[in-house]
Amino acid sequence: MDYAHFMICSLPGIAAALAVYFLLGAKRRACVPPLGWWLCLIVGAVPFFYGLSHSTFPSLATRITAVGKAYDYVDREVHTGYHSNTIYGFQLVPEVGGPIHIETEIILPDSARPTIFDGRDVRVVYLDDGKRSLKNEAIDIEILSGEHSGFHESVDARPMGTWLAIPIGAAFVGVGIAGLYSMKKDAAVSAASDDDTSS
Repeated sequence: MDYAHFMICSLPGIAAALAVYFLLGAKRRACVPPLGWWLCLIVGAVPFFYGLSHSTFPSLATRITAVGKAYDYVDREVHTGYHSNTIYGFQLVPEVGGPIHIETEIILPDSARPTIFDGRDVRVVYLDDGKRSLKNEAIDIEILSGEHSGFHESVDARPMGTWLAIPIGAAFVGVGIAGLYSMKKDAAVSAASDDDTSS
């Protein structure tokens, strides 16, 4: 998942975190022990990173399955402002039809030696969506022959899929970070409020 799509997926979670943070108010936040904020941060980090590593930006596009031989494996860096992503690609020559240029974020084994992939049989499931940043983005790759025969890796592109762990995790992480950041200030505001009440 590239940086722009990652931010789009994270924004609902960050918005929810800010809403919860401000709705709690300084006095209620001051009652939460530091361990509570740390637990919130840790509990959020697990689904956040799981969703990030096991999903790609969701799509309703048709999934096409093709079996054929892979050639011309390459990896390239795509720079978008301050951020860069590594994209992997190869030509897939299916049993029927012409060659298909496949791009993916799935890292294939032994990618430092790209020539070993030439002529290997692979099964690829890719998205038929010309509007995506990756052309013919592969979401499922299985190597059927050669040294790494049996290798299988996939990412989830379902609209109601694994990517939802990103905003859920971001919400918990956001609340945890905000709570830890403002602990001293919230305690001071709560103490001042108590003093005003007692006087």
